Amino acid sequence: MDMSAVEAYFVSPQSHKPFYLVVGDEDYKDALVTLSNRVTSVLRVSNYCRTPDRIPNLDKMKDDLQTADVSCEHNRVLVLGLGEYLALEGEEYAKSYLQSLKDFNLGAGKAVLLLRGVAEQVKSIIKGDRRLKESGRIAIASDTYTAISLQLANPELAIYEKHGLKAIIHAMEDGGAGKICASTVMNFTHALLSVKRVKDAYEAIVKHIWLGKVNKQYGTDDTWDRLLEELRRNGFKLNHVFEKHDMRNFQLAYLHDYLSRDEYEAWLCYLYLLLHKEEYAGQYLGLVLDSSCGLDEFKKNLIYSIATIRHTSPKYKELYKERKRLLFQYTEAEMTPFVLENSSREARENVYALTDLTMQERQAIIIWIGRNGKPDFLSDVYPDLADYLSPYTFDGASVDSNLAALLTNYIESYKQQKVSNRLEQSFSDQVDELALQRIYNRLPHRDELVKEKRDDATLLVWIDALGLEYIGFISRFASNRGLFMSVQLGRASLPTITCRNKSFFEEWPEKSRTKVETLDEVKHKEKGGFRYGQDRDAEKYPVYLARELDIIRDALEHISTELVGRKHERVVIASDHGASRLAVLHGKEEKYPTDTQGEHSGRCCKFFEGCDLKFAIKDEEAGYITLADYGRFAGSRAANVEVHGGATLEEVVVPLITLSLADNSFSVKITNDNITADYKRGIKFNLSLSKFSNENLALGYDNQRYLAQRLDDYNYEVEISAIIKAGTYSLDAYLGDNLVEHLSIVVSGKSAMINDDFDDLF
Repeated sequence: MDMSAVEAYFVSPQSHKPFYLVVGDEDYKDALVTLSNRVTSVLRVSNYCRTPDRIPNLDKMKDDLQTADVSCEHNRVLVLGLGEYLALEGEEYAKSYLQSLKDFNLGAGKAVLLLRGVAEQVKSIIKGDRRLKESGRIAIASDTYTAISLQLANPELAIYEKHGLKAIIHAMEDGGAGKICASTVMNFTHALLSVKRVKDAYEAIVKHIWLGKVNKQYGTDDTWDRLLEELRRNGFKLNHVFEKHDMRNFQLAYLHDYLSRDEYEAWLCYLYLLLHKEEYAGQYLGLVLDSSCGLDEFKKNLIYSIATIRHTSPKYKELYKERKRLLFQYTEAEMTPFVLENSSREARENVYALTDLTMQERQAIIIWIGRNGKPDFLSDVYPDLADYLSPYTFDGASVDSNLAALLTNYIESYKQQKVSNRLEQSFSDQVDELALQRIYNRLPHRDELVKEKRDDATLLVWIDALGLEYIGFISRFASNRGLFMSVQLGRASLPTITCRNKSFFEEWPEKSRTKVETLDEVKHKEKGGFRYGQDRDAEKYPVYLARELDIIRDALEHISTELVGRKHERVVIASDHGASRLAVLHGKEEKYPTDTQGEHSGRCCKFFEGCDLKFAIKDEEAGYITLADYGRFAGSRAANVEVHGGATLEEVVVPLITLSLADNSFSVKITNDNITADYKRGIKFNLSLSKFSNENLALGYDNQRYLAQRLDDYNYEVEISAIIKAGTYSLDAYLGDNLVEHLSIVVSGKSAMINDDFDDLF
């Protein structure tokens, strides 16, 4: 920039009024350097701020202009920061103050006003007074543009190193251009420069770090304030904040733990997920994040969003499983509101939003089945209940084949009726028939079977009231845990009450026996806390089954630990008796009269002479009369949950289950390339066993076991007459009573095979 006009002003003896040197960013620093070497003193407007964050006292500056370096022969003063400060104050104040300096008398000195940001205001003064321009006291650069902008924040946010108006003006005096960030209480509402104010913690944060699409409403004022405070202490590095709160290696498995922390830490977890949302696109968590705004909404939607999707949606099953993994640590109290609200949804739909993670949900599933029947993919919704309902085929090798088939069908039907909570008349008629046949007498007594198992390497576990209905559940557990299981069937002593059926346990060495009493307690109102009534709808359904399965699972987990820890070579599970839900559901008031008092809900009574009931089993030696149908002797209160003491199959036939560590080297393989169904003979195919076994190999299908014929040490042939159509079938492979493997076979129709053979000719 040409500084000749300034030089002329300095040497002029007439002019003792200020010189207006108007520049832009391009010329400012050159002009500052040049003039700093040509003047005797520099006045900074910033020095007239009495405190760091107050406006400058420009009247005091005027006084100093008149007296600055008066002793110097050539008194020359350079004024910095005036134009920039006036630009902050706005159009009217800038013009007024610049106008006041136009005729300001400097006395014997000279003063150059190095001005930025007020070029148009100076030009306006010139237009109003052409003599000013002609006086030679004004020089305007060809480029007066300035890119100065201010980004200001309230001091309490403490996000900028510069503090106060004094520091802001000082930065501009030194030639600062572009964005200047500082904290100040000042509000320059009429500024000629660009001024943006950071109003709160959220705005302060986004000025420093990228938050993507995370808007202010995703947090509260308090959470944003606390985050800003932490960011300041950690150099505005968000990753350092996350690491400080143990989210360096964030895992969804611990999501509940994070969300259970105090509000701020839980919100940090939510913020972390929002910033990584793209990683969860198409997943259940991504769906929840997309539909939530804020921590509270996120927490609720994490539980509730599944209810917005119909279970027929192609991705529903995947989303359901993802949600279940996320909620596995949630408590009963946390799930209660959802369970209550979900129950009011469409009846055919709401069960698919439930899981087996809480007792309330498990019981709600059982109630739903009682009303609507078994749902699809029950194995995902409530795996233990699905395992309980899975068919178990009793082996004809250990008991009479006809009895094995009868028990298989009987127990399968019993379980379905127990869960559906209804007694079918045809089944009740069958119970009456069996009450006369007393086929359980074909079985050995349980005590005999237990005695044969007694040795130092075996642990005896007595699970009170464990009936045949639970064997399918136990079988699936054993298979999943890599345990071998063998089952023998025995009969209890009549009546089926504990005092008549506990010697097997008492005679076992005390150091290697244990008892689980809670299953039996669940079946009794006074101890188990359940009831069967008419006053509340939920009390009509067998919700106690959920607790039963939990008790058995806990016992099996303990047994599995004992075996894996090599504390015992094997564990024998035995029971004193079974129990009957259907006897309770029978509901008829057919109370047989008795000369003695009915016991155990009337299922038995003390012996008396002259009893001629056809369904009664009289045992004078034992001193009891036992009922084998679903009737009751008078004089005893009706049961509320389940009952025992009688002689139905579910009460009197008990399992003896032996568990041991499985030999994982056993595997079964189908060796046929094609399996063809014949509508008369079924299917026949070959199997191979990975290693020799003395046990029988059998395949279970549709409540029956089909014994494979041994061809040599490793190869077998099996016929399944029940499969007469093309399709894909699931089979269970057993070595003895041990479930070794689940097989899947593809069967072709005979006509299709003939067509394939014909095509091969060409």
